[in-house]
Amino acid sequence: MRFANASLFCLLGLALPVAAQQQEPRPARNAPIYRITVVQRSITAINYGNQSEPSRIDFKGTVLEPKARGEATVENAQGAVKIKAKFERLEAPGSFGPRFLTYVLWAITPDGKANNLGEIVTDAHDRARLSVTTHLQAFGLIVTAEPYFAVAEPSDLVVAENIPRPETEGQVEEVQAKYQLLPRGSYTLNLGEPASTPSGPLVSQDEYNAILAIYEAQNAIQIARSLHADLYAPDVLSTAEALLDRARAANAQKGNTKAAVTTAREAAERAEDARLIAVKKTEARRAAQQAPAAE
Repeated sequence: MRFANASLFCLLGLALPVAAQQQEPRPARNAPIYRITVVQRSITAINYGNQSEPSRIDFKGTVLEPKARGEATVENAQGAVKIKAKFERLEAPGSFGPRFLTYVLWAITPDGKANNLGEIVTDAHDRARLSVTTHLQAFGLIVTAEPYFAVAEPSDLVVAENIPRPETEGQVEEVQAKYQLLPRGSYTLNLGEPASTPSGPLVSQDEYNAILAIYEAQNAIQIARSLHADLYAPDVLSTAEALLDRARAANAQKGNTKAAVTTAREAAERAEDARLIAVKKTEARRAAQQAPAAE
């Protein structure tokens, strides 16, 4: 059985600082909490639509995690593309800052749209496996560090990218994909300096997964609330908070970690819904305020 250190989960209940290497500077009191920038990045996209046999591709670490690596088998089965990937040497995402708790696999289409394919949860040996299905036919694959699994846009912490093999089936397309990236500072909440990490007992991998899911949900709710989701999407946010309470209660019951994970993940998804509603309504309100000035 694999074990993880429970002391990784602290920081005022905000996030779990997994192997944080250095403390980030404290943001200004009036610094923007959330913002989006558009970054142009080259990514190799492969068209799997007409392939007859499974394709094998590799993953190579970026400058952020040069030791990271992986591979995947991509197969077109009756219009759905199945991806079976495995990774190794993915260091704890908390090394990028205490707010980053997990990794996410993204499919980037040739027109630059990012699609969240699923969460990559590493084990005690920095290895992970993921099997997902997508309706997309042509895409490139990247891995990013994120504060929770249900994010709708990738962060700028790209740690690995797909690399076609010489024998890779499918039409390789080199595209300049321009897609939205959230800067690392986007997830900064003005809650003061983080507390020091105390020592704690080891926990099993199942317990670790439950604690991780709960903290991801808590991250998602706090980020949504920071964008005034309590004003623009109060019902959705309340649902997320109620689900988080249920997840905590389930985790408190011995042997109920699966229920805790499932409920916490649903809480994170509802919180992301609330965040997106808040973002859209904020943008609409800002546009309405700017319209008279433009006239």
